[in-house]
Amino acid sequence: MASTGTKKGTSKKIWWIVGGVLGFFVLLFILAAIFGSPSADKVFKDMSEEMLKTKSVTVSQTYKGSGTGGESINMTSKMYLNMATSELLARGNFAIDMVSSGTPMNAEAEFISIGSNSYIKFTKLSSSSPTLTSSFSQIESKLKNNWVKSKEGDSFSAFAKLPTDSIMSVLPVPFANLNDSQRKNVLTILQDKSMYTIEESSKVDIGGVSAYKYSVKYDKDLYNKAAKAITGYLSYFKSSGTDDSEIKTLTVWVNTKTSQIIKIEFTGTAKQGDVQGTITFTDYNQNLPIEKPSDYSIESELLN
Repeated sequence: MASTGTKKGTSKKIWWIVGGVLGFFVLLFILAAIFGSPSADKVFKDMSEEMLKTKSVTVSQTYKGSGTGGESINMTSKMYLNMATSELLARGNFAIDMVSSGTPMNAEAEFISIGSNSYIKFTKLSSSSPTLTSSFSQIESKLKNNWVKSKEGDSFSAFAKLPTDSIMSVLPVPFANLNDSQRKNVLTILQDKSMYTIEESSKVDIGGVSAYKYSVKYDKDLYNKAAKAITGYLSYFKSSGTDDSEIKTLTVWVNTKTSQIIKIEFTGTAKQGDVQGTITFTDYNQNLPIEKPSDYSIESELLN
């Protein structure tokens, strides 16, 4: 059985990750407005229309964060997201290497999300801390390679919600699946000329694909207004609405032919420290099956 101290420590680490990721990534969704300047009106219109009709997409992200107290996190994830209906479907994998309160922890896993239900299968769960190595080894032996349904209050299966929660709080506008009326309302907010400032623009080649590249700054108040509109339409999108985070540099690449976002890079600061990350989008609007595991357990049953 996992010790109380281990569970509390793990919960704190999950909070630190989610807090850092959500606090920063959610701000990026104003990218849908960056092309509103007169020299890029057509790019903005086409990109916004396409991205606000996204039914599915594969998203890959890398994220690095460091705190003033020695905390650090390196996270990578790749997931397929299906938003064709009001229920979010997702499947993917992630890897986390972090240090919090001086305690290192590593986790690798596959996950499935179907609406409010999430499932996780750990392939690695460990700590190099001498005081936790034995405990984590025992926990890993019980959870590894078993599908576990995440429940509120769980210490480890709660990781299943981390990848989708972070992404769904990152970019609600660029890849939301909105109806005509909803798109019209959001675009009205995004097209406010005070929403953004384009600091640099160019046409480049990225991975053999022609793209428009923009460096952007945004207005936080208008961002919060647009975020509130999106989260009101789709319950699985989230907005932190806090001033604890700030994006320092933000760069986006948009496919010149499809008007869809290819890649985003950012650096910034949060209450916990400095962060940087990259998000890429591929395989738009492909219909792939996602089903819950045919056999799964509950964390408490495996650990007791």
